[in-house]
Amino acid sequence: MFNQGSSAVWSTRAIEARDISTGVDPNRIIIVHGPTGVGKTEFVDALACMYPIEIINMDMGQCYLPLSIGTAKPDWQNSPTPQHLFDLFKEPTYGSVSTYRKLALEKISSIQAAGNIPVLVGGSSFYLKSLFFPPCEPVNQQVMADTGYPSDANLWQTLNAIDQKRARSIHPHDTYRIRRALAIWYSTGLPPSSFEPPFVAPAGMVSLFYLTRTTADLYNRINQRVLQMVDAGWLDEVRGLVGSAWHEFLLKKNILGYPELFAYLAGTADKERTIELIQQKTRNYAKRQQTFWRSLAAQLADNYAGVNNAHCGYECTTINLTDMPSHLYIDQLLDTRDTLKVV
Repeated sequence: MFNQGSSAVWSTRAIEARDISTGVDPNRIIIVHGPTGVGKTEFVDALACMYPIEIINMDMGQCYLPLSIGTAKPDWQNSPTPQHLFDLFKEPTYGSVSTYRKLALEKISSIQAAGNIPVLVGGSSFYLKSLFFPPCEPVNQQVMADTGYPSDANLWQTLNAIDQKRARSIHPHDTYRIRRALAIWYSTGLPPSSFEPPFVAPAGMVSLFYLTRTTADLYNRINQRVLQMVDAGWLDEVRGLVGSAWHEFLLKKNILGYPELFAYLAGTADKERTIELIQQKTRNYAKRQQTFWRSLAAQLADNYAGVNNAHCGYECTTINLTDMPSHLYIDQLLDTRDTLKVV
């Protein structure tokens, strides 16, 4: 069943934890995706009260050990629900999407073998896409650090002159992915768009929950979360990275909020303006995530329509959390749907 575009509107009642540890579809994969700040962690926490799940991180920033407050990393080590693929990199490392895909598929298999449901959760769009479209990696990621590039102001124009198709698919401010595309060009002499990955349906049934909110609600949550991160000690987290190898790495990687706080700590920016800039850039990032998802959702629908394999399936449900909180949606999910085939 494919529910792209639907939203949850049901009656509500009190939620209760239940023991449903038997009868789990052994090939079920759950994916929880959505823009930054939408409430993915809360949704999965509610899901964990209902199903025997193990969580797999699908957020790029949360793979780096020292990045916690600024990436909204959960306290995964003390969670009652097993969680995986957090803090993968103890040192600055250009981890590839291919590496993530390999690790994620290994975790999916081991979790299913243990009789639990793997739940991939996060907002990193290219990590999500890699699960269905294995990326071509014609260049080592370190090339991105070693290759000479034009200034950031001219990066997109340089890519556009080389490969208009690839340039149109990348936001002009997304310097990380522009640099990666240019690294492919410099290493192979071929346009990056020529390395389009094929569609490979994961084995089993994929249930994808795409979380959304009204724009006003989402943007308000983003603004408030940035303030909460600052209050929780984000500045101290960044201060501890100043002058380290992480400092230069994060500037190149351009992970949201960290370059702006480095500039503030260097005395080149005002605190109030810095916070406003992070809020604005986070809202812009959420908008890009939503745009990317609309394209990917259409690709998945088209490709799964051509799948003729009883062992592969896909369903997607869009949930507007402004209309219904996570725990109430999942409560109704138990009573009105057999989505996860738990008996």
